[in-house]
Amino acid sequence: MLAEALLFAATRLTSPRSRTSAVRDAVGLWARAGRCRAAWAEHEARTRAAIDRVIDGVAVRRTAVVLGSGLLRDVPIDRLSSMFNKVVLVDIVHLPTVRLKTFLRRYPNVSFMTRDISGYDRLVEQSRIKLATGQDDLGVRLDPLGFLRKIDELDLVISANVLSQIAVGAVSRLHSKDGQARVMPDNAVAQLVAGHLDGLAQLPCKTVIVTDVSYVRRRRDGVVVENRDLLHGIIPPPPFDAWDWPVAPFGEEEVDEERIHKVIAAEDVAVDL
Repeated sequence: MLAEALLFAATRLTSPRSRTSAVRDAVGLWARAGRCRAAWAEHEARTRAAIDRVIDGVAVRRTAVVLGSGLLRDVPIDRLSSMFNKVVLVDIVHLPTVRLKTFLRRYPNVSFMTRDISGYDRLVEQSRIKLATGQDDLGVRLDPLGFLRKIDELDLVISANVLSQIAVGAVSRLHSKDGQARVMPDNAVAQLVAGHLDGLAQLPCKTVIVTDVSYVRRRRDGVVVENRDLLHGIIPPPPFDAWDWPVAPFGEEEVDEERIHKVIAAEDVAVDL
């Protein structure tokens, strides 16, 4: 707990504009990843392997962007840095431990971009305008990844285990004390999930997404006590690989229950939304 408190304080100092909840979530992920290192090892390796496969198919390697770079444990950062001229790590919070890791390993071509890629605030703004004007269609689409089109010589975009977190974060914000549930549409979370996939599909470069799409909560006797769709009804692109990720092994959340997520990897994201 002391290590988490110190990391939280250090992150707040280095990320003064980030939401407190986002910093807390990032530190919580760091702590859980440490506790579940063995259980998560296969998932992290499969994620890196999926990204490696797509890197091999990129002919021109100038700039690569990683969306949801997180702890970099599931990102082949060594290979990205050695094979691309520039690598941009995008996340809502970059922990000081991650910044230190890139500094110590001397990645001169790796940079950080702090950004909320969920599109949540933009959807709130559009929803308020619709309510004020009575118009159902404003003639604009949600474009949370539009900033990527301003990055020069972009050849690869990686969405790394972030899509379901966009949904989880949106649900949390909608139901927070100062949430905007009253102005947001009923399918707000689904719109944000679709907006991320649509944003990837609109990019004129190679894309790859690794994301968990659902989970089951299961007792030791094998009985499933909960089954949840993490993409809120949005159909993901067809995968080239899929696997199980024990996000919460027995004892992490409940003594006699585990939570297992289904993960997919897909490239050249192009989906009918």
